[in-house]
Amino acid sequence: MGHAHAPSLHRDGTLAADALPRGPLATLPQMPFDPATLVAGPVIMIIAYAVFGISGFGSALVSIPLLAHFLPLRTVVPVILLLDFSAAIYAGWHFRREVDIKEVRSMVVGIVAGALLGVALLAYAPGDRLLLPLGVFVVLYATYNLFRHDRPVVVSARWSQGAGFLGGLFGAVYGVGGPVYATYFSGRIRDPLRLRASLSVVFSLSTSLRIVLFFLSGLLLDSRIWMTALFLFPWTLAGTWIGRRVQPRLPSAIAARAVGGLLVLSGASLIARALQ
Repeated sequence: MGHAHAPSLHRDGTLAADALPRGPLATLPQMPFDPATLVAGPVIMIIAYAVFGISGFGSALVSIPLLAHFLPLRTVVPVILLLDFSAAIYAGWHFRREVDIKEVRSMVVGIVAGALLGVALLAYAPGDRLLLPLGVFVVLYATYNLFRHDRPVVVSARWSQGAGFLGGLFGAVYGVGGPVYATYFSGRIRDPLRLRASLSVVFSLSTSLRIVLFFLSGLLLDSRIWMTALFLFPWTLAGTWIGRRVQPRLPSAIAARAVGGLLVLSGASLIARALQ
C-alpha cells in the first residue's frame, strides 16, 4: 500500500495552494476577509447605517474608520462608495430643483482637482501611511461638532475652490468629503432646504466622479471589492431600518453627542494603530 501524501505547508503554517481541495467548490472565489471581519463587518454596517437612519448622514464617517481596522483602506473606500452610490444619486435628483447652482458651480474645479489627487494617493500610496491623517480628521471633526456653538458663521466665497479641493481629496482617499462640503455650505447658504439640496447635488456629483475615476484607476476592477459590497449590503438596510425606528424616540441632542463620541473613539483608535 502507498503512503498518504502529506499536505504542503507555508512557513507560517497555512496550507499551500497544492494542499487545497480540488473538488467543484475549489473553483469558487474565496471570501476576501477572515472570520473576524465576517463578524465585525455586519456589526459595523448596522451601527453606521443606524446613524444614517437617525441623522440622514454619517454612514461613511462611522463605517470607514472602523472597517479600516479589518480591511485595507484601498478596499474599504471603494466598497462604501458602491454602497452609498444609489442613495447619493437619488438624493441629488430628488433635490435638484432647490439647488443653489452658483454655489455648487463655484466648487466644481476644486472637487475635480482634489479627487484626481486623492485617487492617485489611494491607488499608489502605502495604505498604513493613510490611516493617521484619517484618524486625525475624524477626531477633529467630531470634536468640532461636539463643542460648536449654534451661532451662524459666514464663510467667504473665496474659500469655494479650497473647500472643493479638500472635499474632493478627502472624499477620494477616505470617502469622507461630506463634512468639508457641509462646513462650507452651512456658512454660505442660510435656507435649510437650499442647503440640503446643494449638499445632495454636490454629494451626487462627487460620488459619480469617484466612480468613474475608481474604474479608470482599476480600484473597482477587483472582484473582492464587489464581493465585499454584496456581503455588507443587507446589513446597511438593516441598520437604516433600525435607525428610522429609533429616530422618533431619540432626542436629537443625545443622538448628536452619541455619534460624536463614537467618532472620537473610532478616530482615536485609528491614530493609536497608525502610531504603533
